[in-house]
Amino acid sequence: MPSGFRILAFVVLFLGMTINSISAAPAETPAVRTMAEILVNLNHFPSNADKARLKTLAGEKTTTAHERVVAQALLNVQHKVNSEDLPKLQAVTKDASAPESVKTLANVVINLNHTPSEGEKEKLKKLATQ
Repeated sequence: MPSGFRILAFVVLFLGMTINSISAAPAETPAVRTMAEILVNLNHFPSNADKARLKTLAGEKTTTAHERVVAQALLNVQHKVNSEDLPKLQAVTKDASAPESVKTLANVVINLNHTPSEGEKEKLKKLATQ
């Protein structure tokens, strides 16, 4: 194989991999998907089954510190966010190292008024299925 062809083949392969990695949306973590699913169906407070799922998430090694903050706040929701959890959630939304998906969850919990808004539910549905 001539060297010019090898270089061209390498460039085409490299560009294909680069374009594919840029266009593919990263999959959400199981914790993000689970919390998004719970929030989509939330009505005033998490069900007992949802609370059990959140407690499990909070204890898993793969759950990040940011995700734990949101899970704990969601566990404590009674129609709206608990006053003790509010500053923790606000810190997550301002933390540059927190993923956008976790910031979205934190903002939804911060803004809760019995249930997420329709616009928030659309965002949550996307997170739940990625």
